[in-house]
Amino acid sequence: MTNRISPTLVRRETQDGSSVCCAECGHELTAAGSSSHWKDHAVLKSEPVAELPGWSASVHPDLVLRQFVCNGCGQLLDSEIALSEDPFLYDVVDG
Repeated sequence: MTNRISPTLVRRETQDGSSVCCAECGHELTAAGSSSHWKDHAVLKSEPVAELPGWSASVHPDLVLRQFVCNGCGQLLDSEIALSEDPFLYDVVDG
């Protein structure tokens, strides 16, 4: 059985338990409910926001755009803007 967590992620039930997977290709990122978060298992692309087109030169130089990408198919799973030293913004999904 598969339940949608977000537009890009699903929770898939297997004989070994449930896993958080890419909705596009089904690649397993991590076991659902485990102590590790799916973002820790995705490909991370990080770019300074000040270097992106359309952003003002007055943007703080430590602000980055983080993009989390599926290891299996390259689908963009999530993105966030944060200071470079900040931890990832972990969503909590219950149910």
